[in-house]
Amino acid sequence: MFVPLVDVLRCVRAHTETWLVASINRAENRYIVDGTLGCPACLAEYPIRGGVAYFSERERDCINPGADEAQAMRVAAALDLTDRRMTAVLHGSWGAQAQLVVGISPSQLVLINPPHGMISGDGISVVVSDVAPLAAGSMSAVAIDAPISDELFASLRRSLRGGGRLLAPASLAIPDGFTELARDGQGWVAQLDDRGTVSAPIPLARRGP
Repeated sequence: MFVPLVDVLRCVRAHTETWLVASINRAENRYIVDGTLGCPACLAEYPIRGGVAYFSERERDCINPGADEAQAMRVAAALDLTDRRMTAVLHGSWGAQAQLVVGISPSQLVLINPPHGMISGDGISVVVSDVAPLAAGSMSAVAIDAPISDELFASLRRSLRGGGRLLAPASLAIPDGFTELARDGQGWVAQLDDRGTVSAPIPLARRGP
């Protein structure tokens, strides 16, 4: 877990949104390897083990599709990950593309419930949780995988800041407050309508075979 990202993490229990306090047992290159995140409001504690922050003990049941250059380019382009000040969420199997994405983008990535084998470090922070433990309006972009619970979808939508982009499967409906930017057989990209005007929808072209 990248130390500066602790500032945007939030307790997942049902109470007023509050920050978390990190107790660090071991850190390497500004990443927490082992430690605990504590909530000052309800005293909940969330362990960080092997660089992964656990807000739930759920299994990472996402099948790893393997890294694919075309898919990495797709998600980086769809989310417009061009600024090192940006932080984006890759949910589920999108996390398999994280290492390729950080090779072509300067943005920080938060992986929520990624496939097994994904670890924190070098621009990547891994989180396991039933809901997104992120402050409202704290993320620049979000890529959603299916299946996804309504609760997790809603929490990821809340984490997106004005003007941010949301990439999701075609099977999911675009939430209220978003304008569609692009769509193809795999999914759509939409922008949160809080910042100026957006362009008309354009087709998404697949890269590679």
